[in-house]
Amino acid sequence: MSSIAEQVGRVVGGRYRLLTPIGSGASSQVFAAVDTRLGRRVAVKVLHPSLSRDEAFLRRFRTEARLAASLDHPHVMRVFDWGEERSGPYLVLELLTGGSLRGLLDSGALLSHAQVARFGAEAASGLAYAHRRGIIHRDIKPGNLLFDDDGHVRIADFGVARAIAQASQTEPLGIMFGTARYASPEQARGTVLDDRTDVYSLALVLYESLTGRVPFSAETVSGTLMARLDASLPPARELGPLTPILAAAAISEPLARLDAASLAAELEQLGRLLPPPDPLPLAAIDAGPGVAHLPDRDVTDRDERSERIAPGATQVLEVGDLVDPDLLLADLTVAGIAADDGVPAAASALYTAGMAEPPGGRTAVADAGHETGGVPPPRGSGRGSAGTSKGRRKAWTAVAVALLVLLAAAGAVAGVVHFVVYGHAVPSLRDEPVATARTLAREAGLQLRVGGSAYDLTVPAGDVISQSLAPGRHVKGGTVVVVTVSRGPAPVEVPVVVGHTQRLARQLLGAAHLKEVPVLVYSETVHPGVVVSQSPLPSASTHRKAPRGSAVVVDISKGPHPRIVPKLTGDSWSQVQAKLGSMRLVAAQAQKGAYSMSVPEGDVVSQTPAPGTSVRRGSTVVVTLSLGKPFVTVPSISFDTVQQAEAALTALGLHYDFLFGDHPGWYVVYASPGSGASVRVGTTVTLEAIP
Repeated sequence: MSSIAEQVGRVVGGRYRLLTPIGSGASSQVFAAVDTRLGRRVAVKVLHPSLSRDEAFLRRFRTEARLAASLDHPHVMRVFDWGEERSGPYLVLELLTGGSLRGLLDSGALLSHAQVARFGAEAASGLAYAHRRGIIHRDIKPGNLLFDDDGHVRIADFGVARAIAQASQTEPLGIMFGTARYASPEQARGTVLDDRTDVYSLALVLYESLTGRVPFSAETVSGTLMARLDASLPPARELGPLTPILAAAAISEPLARLDAASLAAELEQLGRLLPPPDPLPLAAIDAGPGVAHLPDRDVTDRDERSERIAPGATQVLEVGDLVDPDLLLADLTVAGIAADDGVPAAASALYTAGMAEPPGGRTAVADAGHETGGVPPPRGSGRGSAGTSKGRRKAWTAVAVALLVLLAAAGAVAGVVHFVVYGHAVPSLRDEPVATARTLAREAGLQLRVGGSAYDLTVPAGDVISQSLAPGRHVKGGTVVVVTVSRGPAPVEVPVVVGHTQRLARQLLGAAHLKEVPVLVYSETVHPGVVVSQSPLPSASTHRKAPRGSAVVVDISKGPHPRIVPKLTGDSWSQVQAKLGSMRLVAAQAQKGAYSMSVPEGDVVSQTPAPGTSVRRGSTVVVTLSLGKPFVTVPSISFDTVQQAEAALTALGLHYDFLFGDHPGWYVVYASPGSGASVRVGTTVTLEAIP
């Protein structure tokens, strides 16, 4: 690729004069330029000459450039034109002098939650717009997020990134690594990409903007790519309220990931809850003095002869060429004529630019300017130094007429220039949004610059409070009008309402011109109806301020969490007390126990409330303890047959055993325990029988 010095001054595509370099990379160089046909400031991206030899790249470049030029969105960099030269393909883009996010981060700046929510929502909306048209960027990174003078973001290199990535040219490892740091897992796998790959990359960019580091970064390209496969976004304290949004945007599985439109909506909603962001600390680029003074408007009625004149040819300047005085002064400066050289020098420049020879020869005016203060010395006829008086008079007369013509022309030029230069009325910009004010200023032939911001109770945030030039004043075209933009009402101190009742908290916030947003929460320590926490919450040592009229989230206690009664059947009394005590529930015994054939004596037979019931903390759970197996009375079985005695005992749940005489037809003569004794079910009765 040609050196930058060789590129400056070159005219690309027959109309774009490269003025000053504003960026360079392995595959391209970017210059601030002027469109000589429209008098418009532009940026020209000149791609590497080797790409011209790649026919596959050129086919992709033409297709992608047409697609990129079709995009028209406030957060996508506009592509005005494109073409191909022997020195390489080129793109003509809108000129943004706010610098890139890469430059901002490289300066050591970290952005606030509100700043990231704002520019992230803008970038996501630009992506959503392109995705709806079937265009994927594939290379979202801080270097491709550029800012205008007001800090609004534009996405650069749509479509071109894909063409370059598929070219046969291989970029240096450093460039590949810079791109890989923001690549999605599906890019690492080499699978088919959809629009959510851009969302993943943007999430990593936003993460870096808050923390100053890129997640999953390793020392090698392969290590960086492998680290994010099937991995979740690592948590970071600096993410704050953006944590769930970025986590959902950086899910490794594309189908589970947020799309660009959803990401934009989430960030916009969060931005409305956060304080207004401070202006971004833009890493502005220097587009050069030749750009700063050019009007940012289309001069469609400007004569186009300058583009048809061959190098070295002369050009006749007419009054019609002076429609744009800034361009006239620029042309004179290029010709070596300073703006303050005076009318004679300017007049000489008119002749030098292409008029017929002035009276007395081509050098007469120059000689006059140097030797006689504008009056040429007498020149001989070539026949001697004396000459004739008549010849001298003719020469002087010719010179005088020439000077009068020049002075008259200069006066006419000055009049036209004065009318054109000072014929721009300053519009009223107060109470207008900045974007509208910028449009009004441009339509009036002026430039607008935001000089600062101030709080104002009546003017909404983002609207103009004041302007440096009074409305109606006539000024030179291209004059800069400096405006002060409203930041809305001044922030107010947030009162501490934690520990107060909800009613008192509402009164305190209302007195501070803030809105209460109540949220009911459980609390183990705070009584119902009392404020548990608030957001934002001032610290003990500093006062926290919030925008006037903004919302303060107030968590109101609704008492302790409900308790779910556990299953206690079969537990001993000590186990019951331990279980319920850990849950801050009260254990109690029923006044009467219950007999149980299965639960041992002293263990829980039943409970109230039943297991699984939800109760308040401190509620009482009543348990009934087992009395063991029930009691029965031993029947009278003396002189019953063995068969009859066995049947009677079995019916009562008693067991029996014989010392002797267990023949069914014999008669029982002894039983122990004896008849009438009270024994538990399952007791064994010893019997004796005789024939």
